Amino acid sequence: MMTAAIHSFPRLARCAVVFLAASLLMASIDGHAQMSNEDAVLAGARHTILSVNADWVVAMRAGDAHRATMAYARDAIFVARDGRVLTGREEIEKFAAEKMARGTTLVDGSLDDDGLQLAGALIYEWGHSALKWKTADGKLQSTSGHFLTVWRQTSDAHWEIIRNLTL
Repeated sequence: MMTAAIHSFPRLARCAVVFLAASLLMASIDGHAQMSNEDAVLAGARHTILSVNADWVVAMRAGDAHRATMAYARDAIFVARDGRVLTGREEIEKFAAEKMARGTTLVDGSLDDDGLQLAGALIYEWGHSALKWKTADGKLQSTSGHFLTVWRQTSDAHWEIIRNLTL
């Protein structure tokens, strides 16, 4: 029945239907390839992001502000929980070092991403933190909150933080 209906179309119409079906199939395959490429980019970046987040905890526990801030781009902007805006990796490192110099040390904690989204050449990461600090007077203090981090890929294929907002 279906074949009879198709053969009743003029030849040009049949060609148009076949062309349209092939075009839709190719668009579907192309869209799937793009999604696969996006998935591959996110998978590679996720590995880096998880490593950087875990290493930040290790570096802060060790009192190593330089190591804790190495993932920041030279022109990064960091918005601290208190609203202070820090510009550039050097200023962000200085902020971390000053906290340590005041006697505040990280005892334990984690930075956990809740999601990643590729948008053009950038990756947006959102997540939450749960941190335990020891203050200069020996008191334990817990902090928790959310963060939004924007990552960009460098010319040598590394990912770096260009914006970080702690909430």
